[in-house]
Amino acid sequence: MHKYSKEIPFPETKFFTSIANLSEKEDLDSVPSITFMGRSNSGKSSLLNALSNHRGLAKVSKTPGKTKLINIFRTKEGFNLIDLPGFGYSKASHKEHKDMMKLLEGFLNSWQNLKILFILCDSQREFPEEELSTIEVAMEKKIKPVVIRTKIDKLNQSEQHRVRTDMEAAMNEIGVPFRVFYLSATTGRGVGELREFIVENMIDQTKVSK
Repeated sequence: MHKYSKEIPFPETKFFTSIANLSEKEDLDSVPSITFMGRSNSGKSSLLNALSNHRGLAKVSKTPGKTKLINIFRTKEGFNLIDLPGFGYSKASHKEHKDMMKLLEGFLNSWQNLKILFILCDSQREFPEEELSTIEVAMEKKIKPVVIRTKIDKLNQSEQHRVRTDMEAAMNEIGVPFRVFYLSATTGRGVGELREFIVENMIDQTKVSK
């Protein structure tokens, strides 16, 4: 049984809608939003379920890259959680990968009220250059980039130290510090801290927009 952290409450969250492409967004981007991006199998769905303490909120697929839609979840506090399609999985064609990257770029360029971009990366993998570039793009657009290294429970102490060292190197490469969370949706480690970060940032933003 998953031991999700419950000491930090999170606003009630429900599925709101899905869109197949950005031309369908209409006024959806008028609502303060945070989004989750990452390569397929990075653990986005599991993280959304852990954050909301709702195991069935986002469907966890055993087939990487299955999610092709932009899934939007709405919290009781009035801000959106947006799950972008995963990209870069091993069975994807070059065209599929290119299309996904184009969608991500278009999202960052066109979504009007995007406050935080969460970039997920499996702790068992190296942090890719494409994700570093995405951090820089987010900063240019005044969107707060936050890296989440998932599945930290899969690593021993020395491996965890290596991941932290790698993230410090990434910050040095960009030349600007950014927030990093190390967590496990399975054990609940780091979930409470991430909830607190989201609530502090987004509830204030939502109040300002009303």
